[in-house]
Amino acid sequence: MFIEFLSRNYMTVLIAVTLVIVFFTFRDYKIPSSGLVPVIAVIVIISATTYFLNDWSYDVTHTYATADRAWHIKLRTVVSIIDYVIQPLIILLELQIITPGMRHKLRLAIPALINALVYITSPLTGGLGFHINVSNQYVRGPLGYTIYYVMIFYLAVFMYVSVKSFKENSRTRALLLVFISCAIILTMLLEATANVSGYVDEVSALSVLVYYIYLIAVYQQSLRENIAEKELKITQDRINMLQEQIRPHFIFNSLNVIRALIKRDPSRAIAGIDSFVSYLRGHVYAMNSNDLISFDEELVNVKAFIGLVQPSYDDAIDITYDLNITDFSIPPLSLEPIVENAVKHGIGKNGGYIKIITRKENDHIDIIVVNSNIEKIDYSEKERARLGVGLENTRTRLKLLVNGSVEMTKNDTETNVMISIPC
Repeated sequence: MFIEFLSRNYMTVLIAVTLVIVFFTFRDYKIPSSGLVPVIAVIVIISATTYFLNDWSYDVTHTYATADRAWHIKLRTVVSIIDYVIQPLIILLELQIITPGMRHKLRLAIPALINALVYITSPLTGGLGFHINVSNQYVRGPLGYTIYYVMIFYLAVFMYVSVKSFKENSRTRALLLVFISCAIILTMLLEATANVSGYVDEVSALSVLVYYIYLIAVYQQSLRENIAEKELKITQDRINMLQEQIRPHFIFNSLNVIRALIKRDPSRAIAGIDSFVSYLRGHVYAMNSNDLISFDEELVNVKAFIGLVQPSYDDAIDITYDLNITDFSIPPLSLEPIVENAVKHGIGKNGGYIKIITRKENDHIDIIVVNSNIEKIDYSEKERARLGVGLENTRTRLKLLVNGSVEMTKNDTETNVMISIPC
């Protein structure tokens, strides 16, 4: 019997199984109402089963005179009720997938409830919907066409959604919905006129599969656009960061310091040139790449900057390193701008201290920059805005590239900036 069912409903079962496989393959996409897809697949299989049992029961009683006709009449009555009740549900659930945000969802279910009531009560109402006579033949009652009216209503809603999609310039979606509507309508007409039979389930399942694949394609396109937007934002933030950091006056000041050192301390001048080269190399690399670098490489950028500014502060910048972990990667120029801010806006002309601490806490790594608040400067509004933009650029790049975060706390004597990166 199972083999016979499978041979008659091979395509229906295949499409339903494909629906379930596609759903579980792309379940992480979180497409609205996609959880209804496996439900529709199950309903389609149930509908195909009831249709098969109906035909099988009729064939048995008309082939074998010894068949228990009363039992088969009850079987056909039950499976017919189930089939009539669930067929509109397939279209209704398709509507929920197509328009997950549609208003009046409960009102849309009313026709399906009326349809169910008509056929469930048919055995008690003298066959208003239908009945199976003593010859085990199906007899349609006065309300026997209710299912077709309900299906037509839902298809009309389908067409309304299609027209609305055209007006919203979503033409691909609109054409797809028109195709689905026309395919189901044509199948219903052919079945109502007895030209074909047993194809409503297949067409319904195929329609859901086609539309769900369309939703997956739309989601992937949206994902690609989001990635492109993020990459563009990263690029823009990198350019903003570099424009913020490689300012002409800083380069001129560095070169002037090196020039002065050449006369009185050539060895330190050479070290200053090396720091200047490292500083520029790190910034140019950050401009041309999204790749992460090791923490040790970022530390080179930090030390290059400190080497450039130490002479201007008469070597009064006391920088210490408490590095409990260094075996990790970060976006280039994530730490160096924070150290640069610490020097420029925390340490006074008489010097001060900076501490760089790394530690591992459970599932994340913390990089902490502590600096003394010696310099008491009343910054202009423009200067405060520039400082905020620099920190926000660093925060954005860390978030986009490694899902990291930046937090700053400040009191009268110290400023603490903590970078937190998931392991």
